[in-house]
Amino acid sequence: MNNYFDTYNKRYCNGCGVCSLKCPKNAIMMKEDEEGFLYPEIDKEKCVACGLCKKICPNIKNDIKNNSTTYIAINKNDDDKKRSTSGGCFYSIAKHIIENSGVVFGVTFDKNLIAKHEYTDSLEGLMKFQGSKYVKSDLNNSYVKVKEFLMENRKVLFTGTPCQCAGVREYIGSSNDNLITCEIICHANPSPKIFEYYLTNLENIYQKKIKKIYFRSKEDGWRNSTTTIEFIDGNKIKEKSFYIAFINELINRPSCHNCRFSGMERYSDFSIGDMWGIEKIDPTFKDDNTGISLLNVNTKKGNEILKLIKDDMFLKPVDTKLAFSYNHHCNVKQHKNRDKFFKELASGKINETNIIKYMKKYAKKPFIHRVIGKSKSILKKVIKK
Repeated sequence: MNNYFDTYNKRYCNGCGVCSLKCPKNAIMMKEDEEGFLYPEIDKEKCVACGLCKKICPNIKNDIKNNSTTYIAINKNDDDKKRSTSGGCFYSIAKHIIENSGVVFGVTFDKNLIAKHEYTDSLEGLMKFQGSKYVKSDLNNSYVKVKEFLMENRKVLFTGTPCQCAGVREYIGSSNDNLITCEIICHANPSPKIFEYYLTNLENIYQKKIKKIYFRSKEDGWRNSTTTIEFIDGNKIKEKSFYIAFINELINRPSCHNCRFSGMERYSDFSIGDMWGIEKIDPTFKDDNTGISLLNVNTKKGNEILKLIKDDMFLKPVDTKLAFSYNHHCNVKQHKNRDKFFKELASGKINETNIIKYMKKYAKKPFIHRVIGKSKSILKKVIKK
């Protein structure tokens, strides 16, 4: 894997900021580009060319070998599961850490609906981390706080994307038994700038403030989850243009199309996601449409924790390759209109007054893919008959 500081190719930078935090001369600042993503920028006057930024970049390291076990996982507590996007296994892991005087880091929306990493040491505080946040989060000095808690000899559970988890491990610098990482099985990271414009566009259309966004509300069931917008007056709408642009690779970070963390080999102690394809993975399993997690336990540390929390969850081991064959396990290809979309964003043609229109226009799948998808749908209906 090439290094960003050798090429300045944005496909080689995940934006974790470890280089900035570790620079001995404070010569690196994380700056937002025209697409809304953060990249390191070197102050040449401060830089002493020590090369540390290249050495510690987690995006080029691949020295962890794990033997993973994959489970169907469902939280036995219905309320905990209901608040979660899938089967609620994150809450079971996090609850164990809190009950053992630990601290949990996760992503929440602040009062301005900006996705940020925060921490909590209370069970009540865990609730804000539940539910999907499909936007690149602001790490918000989390790595520094993680290190501080570890120095107090407290257990720390850090949750985030695989590249963010790799970043915190690299920042800590050595193996620490009290650091537990839990990565989401990540599709990609959409632009925070696009998300901000999207929310503003919606508020302008409906002439009222947005209170909350549920990227995958389970009101109509786990399989039928969709983006729900709740306004300050309590009214809700279903609006999925941002989600579709994200899923169809229109608005995602360039490095997500060149990701070294997206395969079946996982690097964190735990990996969690949705158990899509459950009907093929385990035809005997009865799906009640309330949510099922795919839980990968990748390390000895993860297995030790699982032994302590297994009574809180329904767990059933499944074949890892089979499970990942129905779930995200490879790099995503960027949409053919991505460069055009962001070029028009930079020029001002696309802005907070019209971004929904352009996301709908440019995020459409290529015609041939739509034809194939429609043909498969028709074939399935014929087979069922």
